[in-house]
Amino acid sequence: MTRNTCIILLYCLFTSCSKSFIQVFDTASTNTQLKGDYFIYETDTVKITYAFWASKGVMSIGVFNKLDKPLYIDWKNSSFIYNDSKFNYWIEETKTNTDSYYGGYFYKGPLIRPGLTINEGLQSSTSISLKPERITFIPPKSNYYRSQFYLLPIGYYKINLDSKKTTVPRNDNPKKKTNIYSEEFSLENTPLKFRNYLAFTFTENSPQFFFIDNNFYLNAVREMDYRHYLGKDNGNSNYEKPFKKMTSFYITISSDQEVGYRKTLRR
Repeated sequence: MTRNTCIILLYCLFTSCSKSFIQVFDTASTNTQLKGDYFIYETDTVKITYAFWASKGVMSIGVFNKLDKPLYIDWKNSSFIYNDSKFNYWIEETKTNTDSYYGGYFYKGPLIRPGLTINEGLQSSTSISLKPERITFIPPKSNYYRSQFYLLPIGYYKINLDSKKTTVPRNDNPKKKTNIYSEEFSLENTPLKFRNYLAFTFTENSPQFFFIDNNFYLNAVREMDYRHYLGKDNGNSNYEKPFKKMTSFYITISSDQEVGYRKTLRR
């Protein structure tokens, strides 16, 4: 048995023992367009691409400068707005202190670029003491990427006991049945609304801004057996199908986080 095979087997054993459920969250937007697998906002000046697929969801953005001249983002005058609570993109402190300031909302892992997300279980975090950039320069016809905030920084979302139940063949073993519990939300009753409010200028340190305010909300959640989520692809576990979308995100729930209502759902 090769060393790589041993590592894979140990990882699978650990995964099967520690992860019983997974919740997949779907989002919608009020003022961006769904193009392919991404939310996109586009003007004659800029194109902003959004992707959220990560554990607990991460606000991952790609900003493309469409102009033949530089474009600037002023992070001091930009904000991430979470259920009407404002979080600053920039404060005059080091990243380490910023992490403490934002608590669980601040994402400190590797960059998650739209289209180049990091597979579950392979994420790592860093703590670097350096002063964050207040104004970002984007050259003509070029992209800038940023990922900074979690969308749902909790252990799990408590699905109602009277939520919709669907019984389906299990993706990893179609001979077995499994239950999927789901809830759907409208803009009026959603438990999560979030906005990305960005301040742009055409010259560095300019007091004149134009603002882009993109709005999103949680519109569905599905809870399922972790084995059903993984499924199979030619006999191998497959993280890509059928639930992965850049407009969605997930939370894995280990067995030590189970509570009474979850045991009821398993029956």
